Amino acid sequence: MLSPWTTVIFAGLLFAQSPPPKPTPSPDLQRAEGHDRRAWTRFEARDFAGAAGAFEAALQIHPEYADALYGLGKARMALQQYDAAVHALERCRDSYARAGTHEAEERLVANTARTNQLAVLRRRLADLESPITPAAAGRGVPPSTSSEVLDLKQQIRALLADREPGPVTGKAAPIPPFVSLALGSAYFRVDRLADAERQFRDALAIDPKFGEAHSNLALVCLLTGRASEAQAHVRLAEEARFTVNPELKRQIREALQKTVGR
Repeated sequence: MLSPWTTVIFAGLLFAQSPPPKPTPSPDLQRAEGHDRRAWTRFEARDFAGAAGAFEAALQIHPEYADALYGLGKARMALQQYDAAVHALERCRDSYARAGTHEAEERLVANTARTNQLAVLRRRLADLESPITPAAAGRGVPPSTSSEVLDLKQQIRALLADREPGPVTGKAAPIPPFVSLALGSAYFRVDRLADAERQFRDALAIDPKFGEAHSNLALVCLLTGRASEAQAHVRLAEEARFTVNPELKRQIREALQKTVGR
């Protein structure tokens, strides 16, 4: 069981995060948006039961609506329905993962098509700009025309400007750190400390200056006998201008003193 002071520490985390940015609406998302907006309004008014119902209404229309899944998880946390919160936030994480994989695959296909098109245009441009040799004449290459050369160069410049920055590998985008933080907090509430730690570290892998994730990770480290590591994460949280609960800091100091006294 979690000690009373851990409840105090986590109580302030519930309202710390605002809703994540809304995804670009698809037809299904547009139908669900009204429910989602009402849900966040109720959440901000601390009508958590009403918010949960409205989020679920949005999800009846669009089961993959990550924003509503995130909100439902937060509402269930506020209602102390922690198993239900874990379920909603795991669905949110998986929704982001599927969307990221699909987007990455589409980008890879588009980049391959763009690369192939560039190769064709460059070969044509090279033929037009090369002197007409007997071999080229045998292939039926027409004489260079300045208008066609200019048009090809313009198309090539446009394709180059539209390229993705850096290599396109088809690798999915990472899970947003606020989702990992929320899921980690839900895992913490059901005593799944190893899973909570993994989620907090995932959040920090994306945003190393995520002060709240450092603070939460400090608590997990303390509870699992790693006071020195907990103190290091408190320092990183405060460097990120996150206000760490004084009770957590006191507990870490006491744990360190006990270690020195052995």
